[in-house]
This record gives sequence, C-alpha cells and structure tokens, in this order.
Amino acid sequence: MPSFAVDSNKQQMIGTGVVEPVFDWVDDGVKRKPSDVQSRHEDTGMPLWAVECVYRSEDWKRVSTVSEKVTVGALNQPTVQPFRPVVFEGLTVSVRVDRRTNAVTCSWSAESISGTDEAKKSAA
Repeated sequence: MPSFAVDSNKQQMIGTGVVEPVFDWVDDGVKRKPSDVQSRHEDTGMPLWAVECVYRSEDWKRVSTVSEKVTVGALNQPTVQPFRPVVFEGLTVSVRVDRRTNAVTCSWSAESISGTDEAKKSAA
C-alpha cells in the first residue's frame, strides 16, 4: 500500500472533538473483531488513538467534505477542540483500492499532534 507524507499546514484538518482508543483486532475463528487491548505504535510503543477530522477533498473537479480518523500515538488521550484546526506532526496517508468495490480508500496516521508533549519530545 503506497504511503505519502502530507504537509499538515497545507492540508487543513478540522477536529470534530471525537477521540477514541484504537483496539487490536483478533480472529475468534469465525470472524475478526476488535479486542479489549489498546493498540500500540510498532516503533514507539505509545498507545494509539483515533482522532476524527474533516477536510476538504477534490475528486474529478467535485469538491466535498471528507471525515476520516487519523491514528496518532500518545501516552494520554489527546484533547481536540471541536471544529478547530488540528496540526499533526509526521502526517501520512496510505492509499489502496478496495477489491470489493474498486473504490480508493485512505488510511491516515501521524506521529503526534503539534503542540502536545509528545510532539515537543520528538522535536528535541
């Protein structure tokens, strides 16, 4: 799946205020489902959080608003003000084609939210 770095200052993301933990997925023999164990970042070991954001997108000259969750690692649950800009450090998007629908799907992740303790530590 190709991944692309995104300049968070140019691709404005507006937080909805919804932040929730990301959980590991388990296979119970019948189907995959989320477990009760919070996922952790592979490299840092930080707990992962899903920060819901909306942004403006343009597809074939059609402008729309898209809602996506950006996965970010942080020791504590990040606080995002509803409908205020969120600037991410190390923002990336991974793109793939869903084989069932042939639709392009995006998966967003970031190293941290700018201005938080985790962002200050990674900058040092």
